[in-house]
Amino acid sequence: MRAALPVRILGVLVAMAACAWFVIGIRQSQATDAASRILASPGRLTPLEARRAAQLLRTAAQLNPDRGVDLLRSQLALREGEPARARSIALSVASAEPQSIDAWLAYGSASARDPAAFRRALRHLEQLAPNVR
Repeated sequence: MRAALPVRILGVLVAMAACAWFVIGIRQSQATDAASRILASPGRLTPLEARRAAQLLRTAAQLNPDRGVDLLRSQLALREGEPARARSIALSVASAEPQSIDAWLAYGSASARDPAAFRRALRHLEQLAPNVR
């Protein structure tokens, strides 16, 4: 009977850790969705919207290995009028995940005023998603 107590305590601790992990995941998902909604809004971002999106992306990035948050950061930088930073962020994702169409699309979007970078993005996109006849 006494031997079962440590096993029960361990079971409770594991269950609590699992619950905490799920709570973090839900929080990250909600933050990502909220930031995406802000970034998808038409027109210019207000400074308040930009700060809120950046804060939401910091929350979404906690213990999150997904590079989608970085692509949203690239989009935010572009919306804030910082295409060089947006390109840099998107290129770091594309370099880490060269098969990611989303990363190369983000890089291409951020490279609209840089013809060489834009062509590079197009070349990669054509390789990843060739035209189907």
